[in-house]
Amino acid sequence: MVAFNFSPEFADDVASGKKRQTIRQTKRGKVGDPVQLFTGQRTKQCRRLRQDEPVLEAVSYIHIAPTGISLGNIANFPRDRDDFAKADGFKDFAAMHAWFKAKYGQDHFYGYVHRWALANHLTNAG
Repeated sequence: MVAFNFSPEFADDVASGKKRQTIRQTKRGKVGDPVQLFTGQRTKQCRRLRQDEPVLEAVSYIHIAPTGISLGNIANFPRDRDDFAKADGFKDFAAMHAWFKAKYGQDHFYGYVHRWALANHLTNAG
């Protein structure tokens, strides 16, 4: 089981299912792993954002640079950098890059993007 904690600015989009991916410095799971989604972990305000257990459908290396995004595997991710940023809860790519630059203090971010499928989005293959 993989647990992700979200800052309050992203919590409502995660809870509604609008945001179904997160970018982290380290790889936190593999395709098929169930995930639990929280905000305020390790505080009295801790809240589980979804009661269902979404499942990771894609995990990929990501590099966020001033000029765009590089992914290890582009399957399951928008190819347009603004669409990708919107899927991650940002207005556009410029806002996403600015957020990562402010948080990590560098123009380039290297990590992993984790995308999950909601229970009502899962399909049976075969």
